[in-house]
Amino acid sequence: MSDSGTPGNHRRVIGGCRIVVVVLCVALIALIVAFAVVVSQMKEKLDSKSDSKSESCPGSSSRINLDPPDVLSPFHDLTPAEMFSVREFLYGQADLNLARPYKFDTNDSYIYTMELHVPNKEQTLNFLDKGRSAPAREANVIIFRGDLPEPEVQEYIVGPLPNPVSKNAQTPRPFRYRPLTTAEIVRAMSKLHGEISKVGKILEESYGGTLGDCAENCLEFKSMSPMSPASSGEPMARKMWFWLTPVVEFWSLHPLDFLVLMDLTSSEADKYTIDKVYYGGQIFKSLEDLLRAYETGSVTKTKIAFPTKDKKLYSTLNRRGTLFPEEPLLPPTEFEPSGKRYSVDGRHIKHMGWDFDVRMSTTSGPQIFDIRYNNERIVYELSLQDIAIFYSADSPAQKFADYLDSLALVGPRARSLGSGADCPSHSTYLSADHAIEFLEQPYHVDRAFCVFEHNTGLPLRRHLSSSGTMFYEGLMDIVLTVRTIITVANYDYIFDFIFHQNGAIEVKVVSTGYILTSFRFPPEDDYGFRLRDHVTGNIHHHMFHFKTDMDIHGTKNRFEYIEIQPIKIDNTQWSVKDQAKYAQTKMVRHLVQSEKEAAMKYNFDKPKYLTFYNNSVLSSAGVPRAYRLYTRGISKQMVEEGTGQEPSISWARYQVAVTKYKEDETRSSSIYASYDAENPVVNFQSFIDDNETITDEDQVTWVTMGIHHIPHMEDIPVTPTVGLDLGFFLLPYNYFDEDPAMGSGDAIRIELSPNHGLNIFNYGKSGHKQCLPKQSTFINDVKEKPNILFNI
Repeated sequence: MSDSGTPGNHRRVIGGCRIVVVVLCVALIALIVAFAVVVSQMKEKLDSKSDSKSESCPGSSSRINLDPPDVLSPFHDLTPAEMFSVREFLYGQADLNLARPYKFDTNDSYIYTMELHVPNKEQTLNFLDKGRSAPAREANVIIFRGDLPEPEVQEYIVGPLPNPVSKNAQTPRPFRYRPLTTAEIVRAMSKLHGEISKVGKILEESYGGTLGDCAENCLEFKSMSPMSPASSGEPMARKMWFWLTPVVEFWSLHPLDFLVLMDLTSSEADKYTIDKVYYGGQIFKSLEDLLRAYETGSVTKTKIAFPTKDKKLYSTLNRRGTLFPEEPLLPPTEFEPSGKRYSVDGRHIKHMGWDFDVRMSTTSGPQIFDIRYNNERIVYELSLQDIAIFYSADSPAQKFADYLDSLALVGPRARSLGSGADCPSHSTYLSADHAIEFLEQPYHVDRAFCVFEHNTGLPLRRHLSSSGTMFYEGLMDIVLTVRTIITVANYDYIFDFIFHQNGAIEVKVVSTGYILTSFRFPPEDDYGFRLRDHVTGNIHHHMFHFKTDMDIHGTKNRFEYIEIQPIKIDNTQWSVKDQAKYAQTKMVRHLVQSEKEAAMKYNFDKPKYLTFYNNSVLSSAGVPRAYRLYTRGISKQMVEEGTGQEPSISWARYQVAVTKYKEDETRSSSIYASYDAENPVVNFQSFIDDNETITDEDQVTWVTMGIHHIPHMEDIPVTPTVGLDLGFFLLPYNYFDEDPAMGSGDAIRIELSPNHGLNIFNYGKSGHKQCLPKQSTFINDVKEKPNILFNI
């Protein structure tokens, strides 16, 4: 649901100059403006590196270079220049008949989006590891062909970049499967506004507001939910529920019982129709039917007051309630006393033995490539695949609100991050550029990622020995975090990729934001608690899918699970009882041979360690040097398999699945998944059903995390993150001969010797703080340049 703004035009008024010096005034103003632009651009570059300035930190600024390198890595996102060259090349292709942004309608041919086409893995590894030629840089372009007699979605691989000369057509997709488009939403809204005037009296009497031109008490269709053909039973249909809400902060906590189902199947917006209307707990075939029922009294009329707009309104995020602390004291703040200890070169990050590349996929969101520790590759790709959230309700809009967020493109939903709230003030910020259908220029997000070093406050290890050899040794778990926050309409999802000093990788997801609610009628009580007079917080299920392409000592890996089994052993040797038994557990190793066996639904009766290794690389003790997958986000998908929208998220059937790497199975979902349930464009179940052998093959591990959420009063106004974090870890498991964090200089060791007194080892660290903490400039920066936060 796109709520992106478009760039505004700012006017400057020139006055006070007499006619005889107009030319001189204009020239002087032009010089001032030019100087201001140069200064602004320089300031923006400096600001994007870190919110709390650290010019006095020796060597700190030299570690951060956010400009694209002269030679782009295979994983570097398309640059604005590359996007421009792709557009111009495609505009020159007569067979595509492309319309320019702002000049297209639903029945035109136009570029929906484009992004980097991640190159073939084998070619990329040959380049990275064997010094062979770099794979060609290419763009994956999605074009909506509403102009064809049988409209369709076309995809092309365009390249090589930066000067493309060819386009390679991919399999076309049904036009009705396409994600939400600006043109159809604008035209649908226009149709709605025109039609709803017929029932303006109902809206005003029922909700105390008006739709359309209004100075106050405005109503608007602020949300929508797709009605899949799997739900409507109409395989060729494309329908959408539109929800009427008051225009207040924040609309999702003020549900109304007025919903409209529109049929958007046609490529010609003039043929959009209203399919159903919901009001007062009843369904009507048309607005005319509703109006007749309302005027004859055959429908129970709704009568609620328009929300009072003030700072105490329960849905706002204005400070209120019992205020604390009693004095306006500043909270604790992290800073970097020795400056940056990590480096950023374009999108390549290095820290404490780690190095990797970061990118933001327009369609699916954050991705980390070529993750190495001490120059040994552990993960080739670690990436979000899709976000799904399935609601349940009696209300038809929420009943069918089974969202897959790729419907609205995940990458551009990573909006600018706020310093001191979203990320620590000492963070470095990475931008992202996206090709958006209604913009000729790339859509630039100034702060799509933040990168920061963080002291978790938890010891990574410690021990105090106070007898015999007396010593203390401890090390705080100081990590590097790469964070992005995806905001899709009402919900916000915080994604952290965390790199620990002991060789462990952590992926964490936390949900926050506003819940969706439905207008409370008694049948809604089966689907959630009543939170206000007319508000039900509906049960829903958040699900997240990740691709984890581990390459442990190369691409020929094995998947083995170690089952923890209960056993009873003979205990007559130690017990005075006859036939005595003793209960304990043992480990049993199982080498997983096939994809079906590797598709795992968690069974608490059979706990397992999931390990991945190259069988030809053993430790000095003769055991595989492995990594273990440990997940803390296990959640069972409760919708019956094969029903409704469930086939589009067949990945959610399994908490973990391991498949053989294939170039045509690089992603588990697609932007078409909200409408393709009867015949999924990407059918994850098919990855498993061919049941290929995975032993000593290049494997891909797919991880599903989720959480069921039944909203409660404390979720108002916004759901707090506490207790909602999900995560999985990639943990070294016999991979190293010992904890590699033994090499960390962040440790402290203290020895007490009867003969030599106290010995303290801080490994060269000085108590002198080379870089003192500085006050954050974020608020002033936003005042001067709101675009760094709001992407105006």
